[in-house]
Amino acid sequence: MDNTTSPIPQIPLPPVSRGWAIAGGIAMILLGFIALGDQLVATAAIATFIGFILMFACAFQLIKLFTIGGWKSHLWYALVAIAYGVAGYVFIAHPFKAAIAFTLFLGWAILIGGIFRAFLAFKMRHHKGAGWVLFSAAISVILGGLIISQWPGTGLYMLGLFLGIELIFAGVGWLGLGLSAEKK
Repeated sequence: MDNTTSPIPQIPLPPVSRGWAIAGGIAMILLGFIALGDQLVATAAIATFIGFILMFACAFQLIKLFTIGGWKSHLWYALVAIAYGVAGYVFIAHPFKAAIAFTLFLGWAILIGGIFRAFLAFKMRHHKGAGWVLFSAAISVILGGLIISQWPGTGLYMLGLFLGIELIFAGVGWLGLGLSAEKK
């Protein structure tokens, strides 16, 4: 068998626009620091954005409601549409209350995910690198526990904090990609 050919087709790499990657990276880093600078406003913006997404979901469910046949399906689509609409309204009308409730859910999700990942790490303990899985599980358990233990106060800033950190790290990734791209 010839070792130079691979049975897996090679996907051509898309070109990287050095300038756009650097500019986008810098912009994301700046937005991340702005979000970290006023986490309360960033949290309200995220909650409002989630509310608008839920309202669009409500509209799509209502459209779907009128395109299907059968009463049983109509009932379920109507209930889902109502749930999306009510949740969307709450997120838009009361962004801080919604963010506080959502943060509690997020804290529990992170904590429970970390516990399950710890069990997985123990099941994989004979695999090389399983310690990293256990390490990430411990971080998740600690982070989830901190979010829950400081709740409801964490609800006022946690989403803005996560957004700021995410934007900074994503921006650093794009900036690094742009700086490492070939100059043309």
